[in-house]
Amino acid sequence: MMAVSIGERQAAAACLLIFSLFFHATYADIPAGAVGSTDAPHRRFEYKYSFKGPHLAQSDGTIPFWVHTGNAIPSSDQIRITTSLKSQRGSVWTKNKMNFANWEAEVTFRVSGRGRMGADGLAIWFTSGQGLEGPVYGAADSWNGVGIFFDSFDNDGKKNNPAIIVVGNNGKLIYDHQNDGSTQALATCLRDFRNKPYPIRAKVTYYKKSLTVMINNGFTPDRNDYELCAKIDNMVIPYEGYFGISAATGGVADDHDVLSFLLFSLTEPGQQPPPPEAEIPTEEKEKYRAEFENFQQELDKKKEAFQKEHPDVQGEPVEELYESVNDREIRQIFEGQSQIHLEIKQLHRQLAVILDEQRRYVTVVSDEIIKQGAQGQPGQVPGKDLDMIINTQQEVLRTLNELRNSFAESLRQVGSLQHQGNAAGTYETVQHINDIKEHLHIVKRNVEHLIQRNVSFHPGNFNISCPELPPMPSCLSTVHFVVFMVIQSILFIGYVIYRSQQEAAAKKFF
Repeated sequence: MMAVSIGERQAAAACLLIFSLFFHATYADIPAGAVGSTDAPHRRFEYKYSFKGPHLAQSDGTIPFWVHTGNAIPSSDQIRITTSLKSQRGSVWTKNKMNFANWEAEVTFRVSGRGRMGADGLAIWFTSGQGLEGPVYGAADSWNGVGIFFDSFDNDGKKNNPAIIVVGNNGKLIYDHQNDGSTQALATCLRDFRNKPYPIRAKVTYYKKSLTVMINNGFTPDRNDYELCAKIDNMVIPYEGYFGISAATGGVADDHDVLSFLLFSLTEPGQQPPPPEAEIPTEEKEKYRAEFENFQQELDKKKEAFQKEHPDVQGEPVEELYESVNDREIRQIFEGQSQIHLEIKQLHRQLAVILDEQRRYVTVVSDEIIKQGAQGQPGQVPGKDLDMIINTQQEVLRTLNELRNSFAESLRQVGSLQHQGNAAGTYETVQHINDIKEHLHIVKRNVEHLIQRNVSFHPGNFNISCPELPPMPSCLSTVHFVVFMVIQSILFIGYVIYRSQQEAAAKKFF
């Protein structure tokens, strides 16, 4: 347990957030021309139309100045618009209308999925009304405004996805899903935004009736590494409207996570910037500044005390001591794999015990046949039938050896998963688990084959009298063994599928 208490860290973070919001506008009010460019517009941060972690969501699950609907899940550092489950829809929208003639929005998001293909996509909206729910990437159709669509799925089969599509609407058009909106697109650019090492950044600027979309492709941590995706001149959109982000999944699913949405109002050079809604008094600013400095000093003292008590973590960043979302998902995957490994090992041991019992049974039958043949007692089983019995038992023994080898192969694959570490991705892990399931299906088919053979070779089908065997403690018959193997295989397969579903469901909420 760290020396810094959770309450103190939250209080310090809250004070830091208030301090940064109050003083951000002071520095954002400096015109961009003062640092070199004389044609750049004046840029001011609008916190009432923005969100960003940490502590993005409040304790009751709400987002300040925003509303979320559908399957959207807010957390402390991001908003998961949809999880990677089929037929999901979600969205987040500003509560209040925005009335800036010129603006710029910076959106940071991540689209990740297990397969090579994803669906359906994510959309950034500016519309005259809140499209809380609907068929267009989780938002309402026939909108009045503009939508920037990050389309993951190739509906028209032209192999031109993933793509970024800009579509305008006056409230009368119905979105053309079958053609991926290509018949209504004002601009399009092909960019692969799925499963990137860094989050994707989109900068949407509306300035002097010109809409520009810039994209950071997620291959570099440089936040300013943008490239032009689309530019539309002479574009008229509503003066007042709501900002929103929505996403949807279909038969194929992706995780759509939004890390931040930052809005800036733009003012042309030479014009007076709009006055802030409420100016904070100087005394209150000084008060917050003093509180922040006190919290910062207390936090530094706690950090020093913790470093003295724990010299083994000396010099390591404090953030690395906490478990991230990706670390939590990897830990859950390996815990599930360890459990499967233990279950297969236990089943392998039980199969070895049954195999030994079957070998003893074959040995006893063989000895009895030799004994009866040497004595030549009348009324016993003919030699041909006895040969058939021993051949069948040997066939059962060979099948059991094949089952044992199959379980050993499954055990080897699970063990290899645990030694791969973080280098293997989620997709490769799923492939190994599918291989294990295939081996279990082979086991099931072999057991069914054993049942058919034993039914065809039931002692009732022969008019012979089998020799009485000497009493054996806890001898297991072939029929009982086959029934036992079928029941245990079905229970094990059901357990593997259940654990896989539990792990996949648990992942979606982190």
